[in-house]
Parts: sequence; structure tokens; C-alpha cells
Amino acid sequence: MNGLMLSILEYCRSGGPMMVPIAVVSLVMWSLILMKFQELRASSRRDLGVLETVSMVRRGERSEVAGSPLGHVVFHFMEQRTSDVRVNQDLLVSLVQREAGRLSRNVNGIFVLASIAPLLGLLGTVGGMISTFDAIAVYGTGNARALAQGISAALITTQSGLFVSIPGLFMASLLSRRIGRIVQQLEEFRAAMMKEMNLDADVVTGECR
Repeated sequence: MNGLMLSILEYCRSGGPMMVPIAVVSLVMWSLILMKFQELRASSRRDLGVLETVSMVRRGERSEVAGSPLGHVVFHFMEQRTSDVRVNQDLLVSLVQREAGRLSRNVNGIFVLASIAPLLGLLGTVGGMISTFDAIAVYGTGNARALAQGISAALITTQSGLFVSIPGLFMASLLSRRIGRIVQQLEEFRAAMMKEMNLDADVVTGECR
């Protein structure tokens, strides 16, 4: 274990000062990824189907879906709905949009961090090449150690940036797909509830006539 840590520290030292921001970007990015996966996992275990949820709303029940994205929409809808169908429809649209925005929070940040990492690696590469040319200007091509340090920093930062970026982009895409499926479920619930409310409004209008 100590040998592994020493190897990692030596690797980071060889990459030069740009390894620090690359490591920070990696730490923040993976923290966001793990938090978002935990959030989605906890939500999926408590979720119900769209038709079941519509039936529960019709009966006035809401406790069984509490904690899921669909449950958040149902809870706030039943808490805030009125006797006006148009107001209820607008409320439902607003709640679905708000929940979709909450689910997507930090995903764009993960994409941005994953995209920044190779740019930081490229910046480190430029710095390493400048160090190499400086060594050539001072020592000529006869000092292999000075040349190797600059080239090593140039290659290691590029490699590290790609190591951070590629899995980060993959995980961000995976999260986006999972969130997309949840948002689709919310939209299906919204459409089903809209149909339900329109039918209720037609019944009320027919009785008034």
C-alpha cells in the first residue's frame, strides 16, 4: 500500500504543478457523480408506475410514493391543487418542470469538469515543452535528464487529463440517460393527469348543463 502511494506521489510530482488542478477537478467531478448516483438509486427504489400513481391521486393517497421524483410532484400537487382545473394543470406543468430541473442539477457541471480536464492536461503539456526548450537553450541536447523532465511533465499531464475526462464523460452520459428516463415518466404522469382532469371538467360541465 505504501509503495502504491509513493508511486502515485512520484507520478504526480513528475507531472509538475498542473497535476494539482487536474487532481482537484477529478475529486470534485467524482464527488458530484457519486452524489447524483446515490440520489437516483434512492429515488428508484421508492418509485411506482404512472398508472398506479394516477390511481393514488384519484383516491387522495400520497404517502406510498414519497421520496421519489414522481412522489415529489404528487405530494406538492395534492398539497397545492385547487378546484380550478386550469390552475391545476398549470401547477402540474410547473411541478414537473421544477422536478426535471432538480434531477438535472450538477450533470452539466460534471460535463464541464470532464471537458476541462484535458485542457488542463494540454496546458501542462505546453508548460513541459517550454521547460524542454529552456533546457535545450541552456544545456544543449547533451543533458538527457533536463530534457527528460520536461518531456515527462508534458506527457504525464496529457495522460492524466484524459484519464479524468474519458470516464467522467461516460458517467455524465450515463446519468443523463437515467435522468431522461425519469423525466419521461414524469411527462407520462403529467399527460395522464391532464387527461384525467379534462375528463373531470367535461363531467362537471355536462352536469351543469
